[in-house]
Amino acid sequence: MIAALFLVLAQEPLARWRESIELDLPSEVVEAGSARVTGTGDLAADGEAIALVARALSATGDETRAAELLARAKPSETSRGWVEVARARLALGRDDLAGARAVLLAAPGADPPVTFPAIPECWLLAGRTLARGGEIARAAPLLERFLALAPLDAEAPSAWHVLVGAAIERGDEARAAELRARALESARWTAFYRTRRLQVRERPDEPLPLLGIAELFLAAGEHARAREIARELVARFPSFCRGFEALGRAERGLAELESARASLERGVACDPAAARTILELARVLDALGQDEAAAARYARYRELGGTEPRTER
Repeated sequence: MIAALFLVLAQEPLARWRESIELDLPSEVVEAGSARVTGTGDLAADGEAIALVARALSATGDETRAAELLARAKPSETSRGWVEVARARLALGRDDLAGARAVLLAAPGADPPVTFPAIPECWLLAGRTLARGGEIARAAPLLERFLALAPLDAEAPSAWHVLVGAAIERGDEARAAELRARALESARWTAFYRTRRLQVRERPDEPLPLLGIAELFLAAGEHARAREIARELVARFPSFCRGFEALGRAERGLAELESARASLERGVACDPAAARTILELARVLDALGQDEAAAARYARYRELGGTEPRTER
């Protein structure tokens, strides 16, 4: 349990730093992290933390310090891959394709084809390196693997666009059109997600931005992440009735039906006229086999003007 607690505590600043980079606020990472990843800092052996600070330094225009940080880094062996991938990102930024390839790509014919397959960024950067070197067909499966590992990553839209180019190159216009739609969907989701996170920072005392994030994850089928956000929402804003609906929907998506029922019943108690919450509760009751209770909730939903039909179990 103590080891797990230390792992959670170690991940907390990293999650904040990743967000700061994604929101184009790298100076936050530089200010908060520089001392922690150097010398006797508490994260001086954490390769991912070092990589994030190096990326932030680069984003602020200080590539020299970023390169020096990575050169001096002494990460643990288990986290060394993050530092190596960060070096490849710097190389790619300098158009040093040979340097990036040397770090990212395994020997020809190797399986997996990248050197650090557990790090999604490695697949992304390896694919970019190949695509920029004119090997777009070879890049495509690497980018597909990146999207499978990190479909909601901030850099996912760029990967989809390269896949569009790969489809065009092989003359598959139908697939290219499908991929364009996926790229647009990814870009829209990423833009909305970024906006909601900025709103959370700007208006921390308002529940709607958090609800927006939960609903984005629900729309993407990321029910566990939606549940995490919804739990925070109902804990911070217990009088915000829609939070219980979001939590119940996430729990239903995870097949946690009893928890979903409890959450949705709290939502209905909070707002007895919330038609959507009542509908969600009716669906959960149906899934639990409680026909009479479900029928009563569906009837109430229709009284409130709802038009969606009762779904089959």
